[in-house]
Amino acid sequence: MKIENKQIKNDTNQEKQNLEQVKRKKRGKRRRYNNNMYLHAQIIVASIFIVTGIMLKNNGGEPYTQVKEDYSQFFNSENVYESNFSYSSFLANISEDIKEKYNKLTETVSNIYGKGSSGNTPTNVSMKKYIPKEKGIKPVEGYISSPFGERTDPFNKKKKDFHTGMDIATAKGTFIKSAFGGEVIETGYSDIAGNYIKIKNNDEQQTMYCHTQFIFVRVGEKVMRGQIIATVGNTGLVTGPHLHFEVLYNGNRVNPIYTVE
Repeated sequence: MKIENKQIKNDTNQEKQNLEQVKRKKRGKRRRYNNNMYLHAQIIVASIFIVTGIMLKNNGGEPYTQVKEDYSQFFNSENVYESNFSYSSFLANISEDIKEKYNKLTETVSNIYGKGSSGNTPTNVSMKKYIPKEKGIKPVEGYISSPFGERTDPFNKKKKDFHTGMDIATAKGTFIKSAFGGEVIETGYSDIAGNYIKIKNNDEQQTMYCHTQFIFVRVGEKVMRGQIIATVGNTGLVTGPHLHFEVLYNGNRVNPIYTVE
């Protein structure tokens, strides 16, 4: 009986020793893993600094010198966490440089977008931002399915065209309101615009409403801002029911998005 108890005790001690060896191995692996993670972090941060530095140097940005200094300070420290390097300080110093380059980029993209693929805007279009003294109302509720400007031709996806108005998609038969007050100077039908209305708002501004279903006003009639003048349709050259809304300023189409509330 004593021999059995002694054997059990020896087995238990052996199991404890085996368990302790496993724990030591795990701790060793964990230390190696942490060291590897730290090394990987250094490599990643170094790569970021190097790429950023090259980009800034190529762009002639003054922050390039600071990137080099911060890089050296960051990795010469015995403990990376004790370094005086500050991401917030670094970002603050280069933010103005980035903003300037971003503004130049957006300006370039805007110019390209406005001029179209041919490099020229249509002769009946003005790319200047026109805002009337008193804004009008949105003529119909819906979502803008095609804004003013260059777009892919909806009838030929391989081509570009310039959209001279703003398309507002909504259900057929929805009431259309006059965005501004004025006088109806033209109504009619064309193969492209379908049933349309043109209203003179003042000596400088006119508005057009195209692809309508039914027209409720006549030439010479005075209309008020918000008055119902037609219903949404799909007449003319369309892919579905919507209102094509145009604003003309001194005879040129302008972006309608800035003219209504």
